[in-house]
Amino acid sequence: MTPGGPDRCPRCGRSFTCGAAGPAPCACTTLTLSRALAQQLRDRYSGCLCLACLRELAAAESRASPRRS
Repeated sequence: MTPGGPDRCPRCGRSFTCGAAGPAPCACTTLTLSRALAQQLRDRYSGCLCLACLRELAAAESRASPRRS
C-alpha cells in the first residue's frame, strides 16, 4: 500500500489506488466479508486487493453460502 500512489492488486495485477492510508475511508470498507474469507485473503495475499476483486470474491462467497429460511 503506497499512500497516494498506485498499487497493484496481488490477485489480478490491475493497478488501483488503495484508500486505506487516505484521509477518507477506503471504498473497501463498504463491503462485508466473512471472517473466514478475510482470513483466507490475509493468508494468501500480501497487501490490499482492488475493489473489483473484493466485490467478486464477496459475491462468489454469497452465492456459495447456503440460504437460511
